[in-house]
Amino acid sequence: MRYLRLTGAQALYNLRAYVRSARTVLLGLIMPVGLLVILSWVFAHQGAIVAAAGYPISAIAFYAGGLTAYGLMLGTFTGVMVAVVSAREAGWLKRFRASPMPPGAYLAGQIVFNVIVSIALVVVMVATATVVYGLRPRPVPLVAVGCYTLLGVFCFTAIALAITRIVTTAEMASSAGPFATITLSFTSGVFLPPNLLPHWLVTTSNYLPLEPLAQSMQSALATHAATGFQGRPFLVLGVWGVIAFVAARWTFTWQPLRK
Repeated sequence: MRYLRLTGAQALYNLRAYVRSARTVLLGLIMPVGLLVILSWVFAHQGAIVAAAGYPISAIAFYAGGLTAYGLMLGTFTGVMVAVVSAREAGWLKRFRASPMPPGAYLAGQIVFNVIVSIALVVVMVATATVVYGLRPRPVPLVAVGCYTLLGVFCFTAIALAITRIVTTAEMASSAGPFATITLSFTSGVFLPPNLLPHWLVTTSNYLPLEPLAQSMQSALATHAATGFQGRPFLVLGVWGVIAFVAARWTFTWQPLRK
């Protein structure tokens, strides 16, 4: 019970800090919506877009799903990396480690905080696509989108924690996170339809974590008959998440790396 209380307190602290920072709110929630408006307007004349699944879907479903996945990676992967590295290099983590607080409560609070923000992003994106552009997602596929969201948060959080071992400054983290997210977005069918990309690049991105998340969300928002659940995203994201979690478990340090 004490562990859960401390985890909740840490998550609430992170949430208050997030809301008070206009820049983080802008990058985390408003920017994906702005990109949705711009890209949907630019590509609306094309009608249907051939998604990575191989069949055409509407432009709004394509960009609503893809940009939601982009926002999840940007917020979770970059956010966790910057927060943990900043706290570690400032000496806060070793103080947390030496305090009566259970060591996992800090990291659990980060995860809970990212789940809350990620769900908020999904709600905002789907609501915008529904109200403004007439997207009509079905209830069961929306449940699938929620499951993909939780899976994405786990995967990107684990990867971010594993990478903190080689990221030594907050400045490096704030640069490496967005760079990796934007690079993967261009290769994973987020900004550009897969049929406009080289075949080898599309094939390679199938084994990277962002493409399965984007493709599964696009398909779930576009489907009118199926449940929206697919096996490949759970397999790819699950493997990435487990490997990264094990790596983070053995390499994570609470001590500053820069003396």
